[in-house]
Amino acid sequence: MNQAVKVSRGVVVGIGKLKVFPSNKLPFEIPMLSFLVVQEQVNTYTAICMHLHIDGDGASPEEARENMKDHIIEFLFDNFKGERAKDAAWDHLNELFQIDDYSRDLWNAYRTCQVKYSQNGIQTDITSELLDRIENLQNQINKLNNIKEKMEKKLAEKAEISWEYQKVA
Repeated sequence: MNQAVKVSRGVVVGIGKLKVFPSNKLPFEIPMLSFLVVQEQVNTYTAICMHLHIDGDGASPEEARENMKDHIIEFLFDNFKGERAKDAAWDHLNELFQIDDYSRDLWNAYRTCQVKYSQNGIQTDITSELLDRIENLQNQINKLNNIKEKMEKKLAEKAEISWEYQKVA
């Protein structure tokens, strides 16, 4: 990029998005989370999730992103624990997603970076990549379901036998 994009915490060195899919531990799909990676000092980076106001620090952008991801997952697990998931957890998430003065500064920097990346021919939208990955996973699920159905059919065709046996001395 031609000019450095600055925020109150330092110079933006990258932007990204994080998608949290439903799993056994967290059965909810979380909306796409956008983040900035900021260099605060030499060898000191912070990844900032603008939606959740969650940071991760590290000696490299990669380390900061990993720490931020870990903090996000920990927060989501805690937020959606038990009965709270029914209403209060979603209300809390919605509250965090609202733009305040601090996040407005971050969002402006994020969008400035998006425009600069586009200007330089760098793609920042991962939606099509995610949709391709989801389609690939769905195809794998369909194949496994077909295999399961074939195996169940083969098992059903076999005669059912029950054994009882006692050894006589």
